[in-house]
Amino acid sequence: MTFDARGGKGPAISSNALFACAVVAVVGGAFLAVLNFPASSEKGEAPQAIVALTGTESLQAPDGFSSRPATYYFETLARLDPSASASLQSRLGIADGKTGGNQADIVLIHGAALLKERATDLAQADTSHIDDILVMTRDRLKSASRAGNIWCDGNQYADLDESALRNPAAFEQSFARLEGPLQDYGYELMAHLLLAADDAARNPVARGPVTNADKAALQGVVMSMLSDPQVVPLIMAAQTSADPDELRRKLNVCELGATAMTALKTLPQDTKGRVFADLVKQLAEGNADLAGLTHY
Repeated sequence: MTFDARGGKGPAISSNALFACAVVAVVGGAFLAVLNFPASSEKGEAPQAIVALTGTESLQAPDGFSSRPATYYFETLARLDPSASASLQSRLGIADGKTGGNQADIVLIHGAALLKERATDLAQADTSHIDDILVMTRDRLKSASRAGNIWCDGNQYADLDESALRNPAAFEQSFARLEGPLQDYGYELMAHLLLAADDAARNPVARGPVTNADKAALQGVVMSMLSDPQVVPLIMAAQTSADPDELRRKLNVCELGATAMTALKTLPQDTKGRVFADLVKQLAEGNADLAGLTHY
């Protein structure tokens, strides 16, 4: 089902973390995991298109990073910033012999620091990059759903509330078992963000602050989600004082998240640009948390 964020109305619901579970935990969680850890070309060049995973060349991923998203990230980093790539390779060499999880943390932390350095550029990225990220995320969520990934099991998120979303350490501990799938998504997302920042350094798009119209459009996305076939029974259960807990546990979070990505893509381009820039700024300043993503 496809929703248009520019229209549609629905009943108001209380904050029961339904939308937060489906979208923030799956998508925002990976996004914040990338950015919330502690040489551009000359202007005038054409924007650099995001390369499909199947088009990667001269892969430079070290041993232990054999997945296609990982090799895509290492190749992209080496092409865009050879110095940063050499620094990462050195860190991984020093940490050689540690577990794969520790090595993955090194890559994510290094990438997060690099993206924070480029936050000013990233905030000025063309919205075509935002659309590419939304489409990539939607496609990965649909693939995870078809594969029956644990990432998609609503039972993993049923007990989330706003306090959990505001506690990164507790959130990370609760979802440690999802770390593997999130890592591959994180590598691919970092590559997209690096490409967006590199393009913006040459072709910046200036934007103002988030407007009331932007907030209304975002609320429209939430309202449109209320007509999703998975959500309607939850609303009916809440309206009849029934316990929706069992229904929440049966949610396919990936399908709901994919629907949300489609809805977000229909936002006006200016709205997407301003909201993305505001989120990047919050992340760079360390002021963002998972709950905050639902409160525009």
